[in-house]
Amino acid sequence: MKKIYLFFAAGLLLSSCSDFLNEEAKSVMTTTNFYENEQQARQALNGAYRELSGSNVTGYEVRELPNDLLKRASWDEANGLSDFTYTANNTYITTMWQGHYMVIKDCNAVIDAVEANKDNINNYERYVAQARGIRAFLYFDLVRWFGDVPLVLESTKSLAGLDVPRTDKAEVFKQIINDFEYCLEHTMDKGDTGNGYQYGRMTKDACRGFLAKVYLWLGSVAQRDGKPLLGDAHEDFQKALDYAGQVIQGGRYSLCKYYPDVFDAKTRDEAQNEVLFCVEGKTGDNTGTWTGMMFGIRGSQELGGSWDNISSSDYHRMIYEPSDSVRRLWNCPRVQLQEDGTLWGWDYKIYWDTRSDQKLSEATENNNWVQWCIGKFRRYPLANPSAYNYTNFGMDEPLLRYADVLLMYAEAYNEVNQSPGSYTPSSSFDLTGQSIKSAYDAVNLVRKRARIANEGIMHQDPMPRRLKTQYENLTDICVPDWRPGSYGYIYDGTRNPMDYYKYNNDYDAFRNEILNERARELVAETTDRWCDLVRRGKLISQMQMWRIYNPFISTTERNVLTTGAPENISERNMQLPIPQSEIDVNKNLKQNPGY
Repeated sequence: MKKIYLFFAAGLLLSSCSDFLNEEAKSVMTTTNFYENEQQARQALNGAYRELSGSNVTGYEVRELPNDLLKRASWDEANGLSDFTYTANNTYITTMWQGHYMVIKDCNAVIDAVEANKDNINNYERYVAQARGIRAFLYFDLVRWFGDVPLVLESTKSLAGLDVPRTDKAEVFKQIINDFEYCLEHTMDKGDTGNGYQYGRMTKDACRGFLAKVYLWLGSVAQRDGKPLLGDAHEDFQKALDYAGQVIQGGRYSLCKYYPDVFDAKTRDEAQNEVLFCVEGKTGDNTGTWTGMMFGIRGSQELGGSWDNISSSDYHRMIYEPSDSVRRLWNCPRVQLQEDGTLWGWDYKIYWDTRSDQKLSEATENNNWVQWCIGKFRRYPLANPSAYNYTNFGMDEPLLRYADVLLMYAEAYNEVNQSPGSYTPSSSFDLTGQSIKSAYDAVNLVRKRARIANEGIMHQDPMPRRLKTQYENLTDICVPDWRPGSYGYIYDGTRNPMDYYKYNNDYDAFRNEILNERARELVAETTDRWCDLVRRGKLISQMQMWRIYNPFISTTERNVLTTGAPENISERNMQLPIPQSEIDVNKNLKQNPGY
């Protein structure tokens, strides 16, 4: 575990964003070359994609923004991220800012150089489109995290002396939308290799999916604040619904049959059916990331285990229904990889049969000194033991996938229609979702996939895969369909959220519970959970209530896992602080309130 400090220390050596932008990007050709042909333009764009996988851009540092699904080890408080005492000097937040602007600089260099020499570059618009799509993705992160941010759209070696001010977030969103729309017009469809398709690149459907995400954010924030940011909230939700619907009706993506296949290095071919946009990490070429060391199964690192910096919160492991065994066991396993290669721990044997009527109890939740991991991006079992190192585990990391599109469709539908619509049993839908017509249909398709298991124990090698589909259509008893008046269960498997939270109608119930379904499905993927809580204005209240512990865990464990977040969180935490190092070199940067 101590080895991670060496990696963290490297972050402290990073200079300000101004200095960052004074460096030539790795693998990206300089603008002085003017990209004399298509091959050079392709190499430059590949360099920008490579930098996108950085730990402070899309990797583990970004995923550790504090939320109610994870908690940090007591010995790794990350300069206050663990308990909301972080300041503008937090190194994680600083490197997130710097990493994003570094890749934005790369994108601007590609855009300007390709356009300057477009007469000599075949398909030049394709490369401009891809670079603008990446840039939009990065600015979408920045504006959600920090609010107003400097909007830099031209190639520059340095911001030093420019004193670029923060741009109003409404203008930033206009540019994000403009970039995604341009990319949508000029990029390729999935599978269209004749026009440059490669897995992991920004396709037309990826642009549509991200535009749905942008408009869902805008509509949510307009509702939260009682005033529009760009347009009317209803119009924003309608656009989110339309873009998500276009992805669904396009028929180019579907849910993988088995949830873990999306995240396992050995089943990356299966994942390509579902993943719209990702960073790739192939085994043996050192393009992997450190994410698996933070969000995997604890234990022997040489055998595929991970550090124990991050664990699953009590709230996180309680949001899964008893029959939702596949997602729960994959996302928050309670096992440890030992030095002899065996797994040890308490792993919910009662959940292996998803029809079990046994409920959560102190007997099943008792403390055995093996904590719950967030095991989503596990390195175990190693895809290629002979090519072992910390980053070389060969797993792609999704940045947008079809399940998210379905859940965005469901949320937007409920907002546009002020109702989830009509209920049809999910047994009538296939995993493409092309026949869905309501919010219930979309969310229940995601839940239907959660019923499909694999023979054996999922923590062992998933190959060969022998899927068990006999529970797939048990819409009433296995990860039950949502329907009017019924939205899953609370804690002990008997209480309906409709009654427990005293919802007055299905619109309100769906509007709130969809965030929990997103948490069950998307935990530890990008910064979705933090962003979901912020856009709905729930970050503070949710963090303050997450100590409503699982009522069945032991007193000993409760004392061990106590956190300090509720005492410290406040309105300021709805945005991240502008890094002090950036303010120090740019007199026009103003700090966010409260920092």
